[in-house]
Amino acid sequence: MIRVLIVLVAWNFAGLSNAADADDLIISRPGNLPIILTAPHGGQQAVPGAFVRTRGTMVADTNTLELAEGLANRLRSTLGAEPYVVAARFSRKYIDANRAEVDAIESADLKPMYWAYHNRISAYLLEIRQKFPGGALLVDIHGQGAERRVVHRGTRNGMTVAKLIQKHGVAALVGPNSIFGFLQHRGFDVFPPNGPLNAPPEDRRFNGGHTVFTYGGKNAESVDAIQIEVGIYLRTDAGFIDSLADGIALFYKNYLASVP
Repeated sequence: MIRVLIVLVAWNFAGLSNAADADDLIISRPGNLPIILTAPHGGQQAVPGAFVRTRGTMVADTNTLELAEGLANRLRSTLGAEPYVVAARFSRKYIDANRAEVDAIESADLKPMYWAYHNRISAYLLEIRQKFPGGALLVDIHGQGAERRVVHRGTRNGMTVAKLIQKHGVAALVGPNSIFGFLQHRGFDVFPPNGPLNAPPEDRRFNGGHTVFTYGGKNAESVDAIQIEVGIYLRTDAGFIDSLADGIALFYKNYLASVP
């Protein structure tokens, strides 16, 4: 369940050694589209006074923070409006923002920074749901190096886009006006290939982590949420960045803009 914890926001920020730390280490911008871009693993900055974690994945999803910013710029140009953005500048070595707290940090001193990231997502989603009751989309941006020119879809095999599928059918996820359908039409390799849902299923390595599972689903506080795992060769490819943004814009026009 999404945690819109107004009281805890104050508690979280009070725990920071410097009130400006969260502003320095988290990018957060409000928008005027029912779209929020999140990027938990692209940061490279150290958290002042913190120690590197001793377990879990430490490697950054290189250039995914820049990819998120590139997408936001392209959407602004294409749609004349701004997506919401929340992205970590802090390194995954200290905080893995795409994990539950128990696995994300190893020191209680880092709880305020971890929750600052997630509380900003929660607050923006609350605002989005109030302004756009017809639906919204969270796009969680990641990078993978196993298949360097492939883009993987992560929705827990449709679970995190349950509202979308219920309202518009499976075509909204895999059809020609879907994000991945558009990418495939542009000539990019996507997995699973667009076709019947779960035939084949999403790759278990990339099928949706903590962020999309927390904020996407069927309950009243959820939105539709998709994890996008971008191959390393595509993250700085201007043609791919434009195509992904154009796919998100097409999705918006077909499934969000005209929804009552």
